[in-house]
Amino acid sequence: MKRSVYNLEFPSWCPEMTIFGYRFARVDNYQEKVCCLQHLGTRFSEFNISANTGTHSITAYVEIPEHEERAVLEWADNDASALGDILLLLSIFTQRDVFVVEPQATEDATGVIIADPRFHYGGGILRGSIPYKEQPIEPEPCGYNIGFEEGLNRIYALIRSEEWQRKYRHGYFLFLSRMAFRYQPLEAAFVQCWTIWEHLFAILNQNWLSSKQIRQISAAEKISYILVEYALRDEIGETDRRRIEDLANIRNKLIHFGRFPDRGAVHDDAVLFTRLTEFVIAKILDLAPSNVLNTMERLEEFLSRAR
Repeated sequence: MKRSVYNLEFPSWCPEMTIFGYRFARVDNYQEKVCCLQHLGTRFSEFNISANTGTHSITAYVEIPEHEERAVLEWADNDASALGDILLLLSIFTQRDVFVVEPQATEDATGVIIADPRFHYGGGILRGSIPYKEQPIEPEPCGYNIGFEEGLNRIYALIRSEEWQRKYRHGYFLFLSRMAFRYQPLEAAFVQCWTIWEHLFAILNQNWLSSKQIRQISAAEKISYILVEYALRDEIGETDRRRIEDLANIRNKLIHFGRFPDRGAVHDDAVLFTRLTEFVIAKILDLAPSNVLNTMERLEEFLSRAR
């Protein structure tokens, strides 16, 4: 059985990829369809693509294996299949809402799509954290990045492992990540990323801390814990702690007054925090985070900056 797939953008020159037995392949008019998606800048890779507002587009189909496994992520639908998990990963790592339609549906079918057609604000660091591996294509002069397909298969195998499922409580933070990375005002992205850090602290410590104790621990202490837990810092010194308290104060003012206290450095600090969130998620997914945006250098600068 095949199902149509919306908004999946393949690596350049990649004709198809198989993830956990689900084979995703381009539609025949893939070039036309992928150009219909939203693109925030003009670029050339496999095709000439112009910046445009864009919309949803059926870019692929997926062949469903005869025997489907159940989803392991915490979907509201208890009957969800592994395809739902994979579509969530594709959405996070391709920076678009990727979803399927029913077999009988067509592009001319009536109905309203409520998924977001916009290119995501976040997720670029995660995408860059999957190692590149070239697969030759004959007779093309260059190959395609098969590392993306292999990387997603490794990630999903990790997610399905009992140890990972137990430690990360069925990976609910991945749903929070998709929410946080969508295109939205920085204030909203910052708050949702903060929620991810709070959630991770809670699930990593709930075996020995009560819910009340977790709530009573300061936000700065929780952020410090995550930074050390995922080796973004070896330790948190007194100066570091004061700067992290400043970051927590940004969060408090945003929550209580609805806006950042000012722009300038506060804006830059909020952007840094959203990027650090991708670093933490990359570590959880057993990836070496890409420092293409100099995130680690910016973290050091933030911690050393005078209050």
